[in-house]
Amino acid sequence: MKIIDWFRNIFSRKSGVIDVSEYRHDTENQIAVQTFALSVVVGLIAEVVSGCEVKTYRNGAEYCGLEWYSLNVRPNVNQNAVDFWKEIVSRLLWYHEVLVIDVNGQKIIAEDFQKTEYALYGTKFSGVTRSGYTFRETFDISSVYYLNYSSLDVSAVLDSISGLYANLLKSAENKYVKSAGEKGILNISAVAQGSNKFEEQFKHLMTDYFKSYFGNTNAVLPLFDGYSYSKISDGAGGRSSEISDVKTLVDEAVSRTAQAFKVPSVLIGGNVAGTENAYELFLSDCIDPLCRMISQEFTGKQFTPQEAIDGCSLKFDTSTIRHADILTSATNVEKLISSGVVSPNEARKIFGIAPVREEWADRYYITKNFERSDNLG
Repeated sequence: MKIIDWFRNIFSRKSGVIDVSEYRHDTENQIAVQTFALSVVVGLIAEVVSGCEVKTYRNGAEYCGLEWYSLNVRPNVNQNAVDFWKEIVSRLLWYHEVLVIDVNGQKIIAEDFQKTEYALYGTKFSGVTRSGYTFRETFDISSVYYLNYSSLDVSAVLDSISGLYANLLKSAENKYVKSAGEKGILNISAVAQGSNKFEEQFKHLMTDYFKSYFGNTNAVLPLFDGYSYSKISDGAGGRSSEISDVKTLVDEAVSRTAQAFKVPSVLIGGNVAGTENAYELFLSDCIDPLCRMISQEFTGKQFTPQEAIDGCSLKFDTSTIRHADILTSATNVEKLISSGVVSPNEARKIFGIAPVREEWADRYYITKNFERSDNLG
């Protein structure tokens, strides 16, 4: 059951047209809850990571070359950098692993592959498939980018969460179904029950007339002599409390899934209060470790050990994730520039302002207020 269909089935029922059996598939409920919760949380993480710039360094100095272009603009002919990193992070968190191969300078994300592990040799990857095409080559782990997110804690928590909330949702749905359906009393007189055609008429009434009556928004119910029907509920489509029960349970499942990935639930709910501290936790506990893992894999495969020792690396710049307001940060920017931490152009970059093509803008400045500590005394 697709997640969108699941929600449509719950909240778009016509009066009287509810089949309770549709809501008694625990497995489908469990998949629906887990799919929705994961799509919300993973989508947020992937969106944030894809917005980071991947900085490239040579001998400890930042530079922009072809490698920077492939990681920040267009990794391959079919994807831009944002789509590329979104897919990598999504696959990594959904399936716990992702494989990227380099073909003629293009970084291709595998949609399917077979992995063969060895105790004393490097892992081999075969049957690598993308967009319906399967590469004939067998790739060694030293020639690909392979990321593994094998967190047993996360898997166990997600399985427990999805099972628990699937059961709770079943109860909430049954309450909704019962409150949404029309209920009534069918009175049958003694004369009608004594008729020779009673059984035939009763079966015809229940299987044909009532089925048609409950199955249409506007309908007329014909009755035989001796039969009368009176409605005892308005079939208004479910009370708000039942709808609220379902919504609350789904929100709770999303919140618990977010906690499993170390995402503060306040960021998922969209509340403004408390987001300042929540963003700090989100970056330090979730985004930074994930970006560090990706950076290490790409650095280790892109550069030789000696090049890495000499200062060659690839790093995600997560400092740009949070919006920086130039007016409220003016004093801090002045201190950063005057203490030589950043150059004027680096400060402009933080606020998304184009650099100044002047030599002085790339220099570092220290005011005369700063003095070496060993000169004091």
